[in-house]
Amino acid sequence: MFSKNNKKMIAERSAERTLKYGLVKLNVGLASVLLATGLTFAGGQAASADTVTTNTEAQTTEVAPGQNDATTEATETTNKADAATQTENQGLTKESATESLKDAKATQDKAQGEVAEATKNVEDATTVRNDAKDVEASAQKDLDASLQAKKDIPAATDKVKEDSAALDNARDDVDKAQDNTEVAREAENTAVVNENAAQEKVNAQQKTVDDLKPAADQATAAQNTAKAADDIVSDQAAIQKDTEDEANLQQVVKEAQTTVNNLVETARQAAETETQAVDALKKAKEAEVSAQTNVDATRTALKDATAQAEKDKAALEEAQKAGDAARATVKGWEDKIAQWQQFLVDEKDTSSSEHLNNLKKGIAAMKVRLGQAQDAVAEAQKAIDSALDIYGASRAKQTKAEETLTKANAALAIAKMSTAAAQTKEKAAAKSNAEAQAALEAGKAALEKSQAELASVQDKLAADKDKLAADQAKYNDLKAQNNFADDEDVAAAQAAVDEAQTAVDKVQPNVDKANHAVHAQEKVVKAAQAVVDEAQANLDAVSEKLAQWKQALVDEKDTATSYHLDNLKKGIKALTIRQGQAQDALKAAQENLANEQAKLAKFQAVQAKNQAALDSANEVLTNAKNTLADTEKKNADFKDALANTQAIKDYEAASTTLAEYQKELASAQEAVAKAETAFNEAQQKEDAAKAAYETAKETYLTDKAKLQDLEALAAKEDEYVVAFEQASDKLNEAQAALDEAQKALQDKNASLSVANGEVKYWEGVLAALESKPATSDEGTQTDKPDTGKTDQGAKDNDESGKTDQDAKDNDESGKTDQDVKDNNEPAKTADEDKVVVNDVKKVATTPEKKVEVKAIAKKAEAPKADTKAATLPQMGEKDNNEAAVVGLGLAGVAGALGLGVLNKKRS
Repeated sequence: MFSKNNKKMIAERSAERTLKYGLVKLNVGLASVLLATGLTFAGGQAASADTVTTNTEAQTTEVAPGQNDATTEATETTNKADAATQTENQGLTKESATESLKDAKATQDKAQGEVAEATKNVEDATTVRNDAKDVEASAQKDLDASLQAKKDIPAATDKVKEDSAALDNARDDVDKAQDNTEVAREAENTAVVNENAAQEKVNAQQKTVDDLKPAADQATAAQNTAKAADDIVSDQAAIQKDTEDEANLQQVVKEAQTTVNNLVETARQAAETETQAVDALKKAKEAEVSAQTNVDATRTALKDATAQAEKDKAALEEAQKAGDAARATVKGWEDKIAQWQQFLVDEKDTSSSEHLNNLKKGIAAMKVRLGQAQDAVAEAQKAIDSALDIYGASRAKQTKAEETLTKANAALAIAKMSTAAAQTKEKAAAKSNAEAQAALEAGKAALEKSQAELASVQDKLAADKDKLAADQAKYNDLKAQNNFADDEDVAAAQAAVDEAQTAVDKVQPNVDKANHAVHAQEKVVKAAQAVVDEAQANLDAVSEKLAQWKQALVDEKDTATSYHLDNLKKGIKALTIRQGQAQDALKAAQENLANEQAKLAKFQAVQAKNQAALDSANEVLTNAKNTLADTEKKNADFKDALANTQAIKDYEAASTTLAEYQKELASAQEAVAKAETAFNEAQQKEDAAKAAYETAKETYLTDKAKLQDLEALAAKEDEYVVAFEQASDKLNEAQAALDEAQKALQDKNASLSVANGEVKYWEGVLAALESKPATSDEGTQTDKPDTGKTDQGAKDNDESGKTDQDAKDNDESGKTDQDVKDNNEPAKTADEDKVVVNDVKKVATTPEKKVEVKAIAKKAEAPKADTKAATLPQMGEKDNNEAAVVGLGLAGVAGALGLGVLNKKRS
């Protein structure tokens, strides 16, 4: 603990830390691991306090574990025979060994529980220590932040002052920008007022222009229409001229065509003559080429013959040289033979017979060589004769080729003369043909020129006709668009009226005649209808009277006299006859009425047709009169508009004034746009100044808040110092508790290791006691079987199995599977020979086999027991003791250098 005024301590705590490292003390567990490692590398064995016989293989070596999961057993080898020896020396029994084993297992279970509890305590202490470390780190971070805040306060204060000055400047900039914006707004308002005034002038002048425009458009249209009429007249005149030019040029083209036809015939004849001359020249040239080819071939043959003759001559000369050389060789051998013969004669009496024989042999050999040389001369002469014949033949061929070449040259000269004559004729014919062709081309050119002129005139005529049609359509469109009519339109309308009036006058008599016929026929039909009505009335009266008489006859049949009845019957008969007559008269009258009505219908149809024709003619007449009146009005309007040129002038003057006003308006609008732009820019600058002010204000407030935060953080320095010291104290306490828990865990692990060793020891002792009776029986009774011993062996096997099961349960309860494996494998390795012997013993079921097995077992165990005993430190072997010391020293150095931990200290 230290106070907030202890500046030195605060500075030391907040200063940069330098990490220093050192070695910490080795704890008990680590030391035990190092010791076991040293013993393992040195090959030493832990010595037992009891006396060990020479046939003992090894003792159980335990290494105290340093950590929960790092417990290792280096090597454990139990020899049942050695254990039996120890039990004999100590006087142990199976019952006491079993009781000791149970006590050892109880101690082992207790130690395992204590190890688990100690492990949990270490984990809890580690968690508390880590939490305390995090709290200390957080307190350290807060303290460092407080100290750093105290350092940063001056700079933050200066930054706040700068921000305040910048805020004042930004406020001044906003005021200036607002003033500029106001000035720009006033300028914009002035420009808008000027724009409105200019717009009013433009609107007023536009109204004037719009008022003048109809009359001006009418006058312009009239002028355009009149111009179109003038264009039509011009087109018609041009067409008339084009037609005359076309007729004249057609005559010229016809004459030029006749001339060309004559020239074509002349040119054909000249071309035929030239073709004949060309053919003659071609044949002459072919003959010349053939003669030249013959000359070239002859020259080639002469050249070949000459070359062959030269070659044959050279071959002859070579053969002659070879003959001369062969003759020279013969002459040489003849001279040498003569010389040796002379030697033989000269030395006949002076030289030895051997020398003479050698001379004779040399002469004989040289004669052989001479004969060969003579044969070569003969062969060379034959070659000379053959070469001479060949050369003569070659010379004859050469001479013949020269004669053939002379004849070929003469033929070539004649062919060249024929070619020259044919060329002269061909040139003359070509000249005539060229002149004819030139005349023809000139005629064709004249014809083409005339045809081109004609085509041009025809094209112009077609174009003028098209232009006339276009101008006529344009003229009609202008008249239709502007409701104009010319004098021709008025005349045409008047002609249509006259024609319609004529048609009306022509149809009117037919209508009158038809009307008269209809009226007359209507009277006839009316009279016929009266006859029908009268006949009908007569028929009705007779029929009624007949009905009355018939009814009276029925009514008076029983009351009237027969005379009266006969009269009634006679009267009915007479009435019946009259009824028939009346019906006939009615039918005749009706037929007559139908005929007259049919006639009336025909007359009425004619009347309707004539009346329709008259109505149509009257309608056409009315329309024609209306059209005439409308055309006359349009003609009057056209003439008035054509004469009203002042309207155009007034409209043009008003349009000019309007254009000037529009320019003024555009200038005013441009001024408004510039003023708006200036105002917008001023507004943007004002906004930017305000934004800068807000930014400066925000920066000022932010930096001021940071300064306040720094001051508040610096003010908490004492609080953070106290918190850090408290956290450090708690961390130290947690670390001390963790160290204590780890030490306790190491002690519990050591106790557990000792308990494990005790359990395994007593398991070995019990196994030795169980196998002891069987071994004793085999040593004393080797000759006769004993069934009781067999039962004892079975019992021993059962007890051994039970002990093995107990050992297995103990291993599973106190160690991991790896520990069980480590504890079992060394025994198998150390007793490898014995395992084999035991395996054999398992199948030895007879006493004889048991004796044999026992002998084999003793023989196999003897050398290994001696070797093991020689390596024990108790045996006093100096070399092995020194090795153990060196191993322990190396293990200590390795633990000090490699298994130390870094100790982090504050400086």
